[in-house]
Formats: sequence, C-alpha cells, structure tokens
Amino acid sequence: MKIILALGLCLILHVFSASAENKETLLVATNIEPPYSYFVDNKYTGINVKIITLLAEKLNLQVKFLHCPFARCLSFLEMGQADAIIGLRKTAERSKFLTYLDQPFSTQTFPLQFYIRQDSDLNITNYSDLANLRIGTLRAATYFDRFDHDNTLNKVEVVNYNQLLQMLLKDRIDTFLEREESVKPWIDNAEYKQKIKLADYLYNRSVDSYIAFSKKSPFSQEVALFSQMQKQLLDSGEIQAIRNNK
Repeated sequence: MKIILALGLCLILHVFSASAENKETLLVATNIEPPYSYFVDNKYTGINVKIITLLAEKLNLQVKFLHCPFARCLSFLEMGQADAIIGLRKTAERSKFLTYLDQPFSTQTFPLQFYIRQDSDLNITNYSDLANLRIGTLRAATYFDRFDHDNTLNKVEVVNYNQLLQMLLKDRIDTFLEREESVKPWIDNAEYKQKIKLADYLYNRSVDSYIAFSKKSPFSQEVALFSQMQKQLLDSGEIQAIRNNK
C-alpha cells in the first residue's frame, strides 16, 4: 500500500512538474461567505480558501480567486470561465457541468435554521407553516430536497447574505433559511440579538461539502490526481487542522 501511495504521489508531481517554475493557475470561483471565504487586507482568506490553496500548492499550482455572487459562480463554471469551486453540495443538476472529487472534504453538521424578526408574530414550528410566507433564498443555492423542489412555496431570490438580512429587517420577506455561522458575520452581534430570532422549526441533517471542477476546464482531466492528493491531506489531518483553526 505504501509503495502504491508513493507511486501515485510521484505521478502527481510528474504531471505538474513542468509548471514548477512557471506555475499553472487554478481559477477558483469564490462567493464571499465568512468564515469559509472572505476578502480582507487585499487578499482572500477563510477556511475554504486555505484548503483549496493548500491542495493547489501540493500540486505545484497557484490559485487565483474569482469573486462572484453564488449563482454567477456556477454560471462561470458551466461556461468554463472558471476552473473550480470549493464548498459545494453535490446535486444531479450540477453534475451535468461539474466533476466532483471522489470524496467530500468536510461534512456540514450545523442545522439550517429559519430566521424571523424579533417583533414578528410568526410561529414556524413545522414545515407546513412555511406555506404563504415570503421566504428569502440565495439565488442558485440548494438547501434540502423537500424545500428545493417545493414549487408551492413563495421563494424570493437574492444574491447575497446581506440582502437576506436587510430584506428581513425591512419586512420585505417573512423569513429566510441558512446556517447561523454563515449569517452572523454579516450583522452586528447586538443588532442580531435585538432584531432577529430563530424559529422553532429547523432542518438538522448533515450535508457533505465538495470541491468540484468545471467539465470545460483543462484541469477536469486531472480530477483523479486532485482526488488522490485531497485524500492524502485528509488522511494526514492537514485539512482538519485548517478547519480546527478557523
């Protein structure tokens, strides 16, 4: 097994060795979503940014991040204008234009929660209470199958998390759903406690997060090598160390 692993690593380094001096660039479509990806001090950082950068460096590649709203990121990938994306849920629709690495790099365990205004009389205790509500969603995002495929719900699409919060506070939507760690970086903590509350109903199942490549990217031919290197980084604990130090 050790011999096979060593041969695999040599193959990876051989494939990309031509770019060791003049490194090839991996263009990663990036939606701003703290703590996973954000722009500070004129550079991109965050958990997912560090993970994809580490993976690229192990393959003698450099990374360039292409900032885009989530829906546009997917469009760039579909058209081949970006090479890769990190932190994506696998769906059949996305698999038409994306190739995923063999295994997820993490599993999201935080529940999806529904947010309502502190002064609202709404009482969301089960799925049926969503009927007739104006529900904010992130354009092109997926949440869970029942919700994603429910065409009877009144879903209001926006392009970013800040818009979700502002539309809720201005009573333009009744609720929106998201994980708390993705919402709180966009609002002052005092304002969050004073103006927003969580509904009783939530969706509490884990979701796998993947790195995926555009099928129109030249790097899509090397997905097996990226998968092998990611597995080594998972097995060594290097990816988990980045996640632990968020």
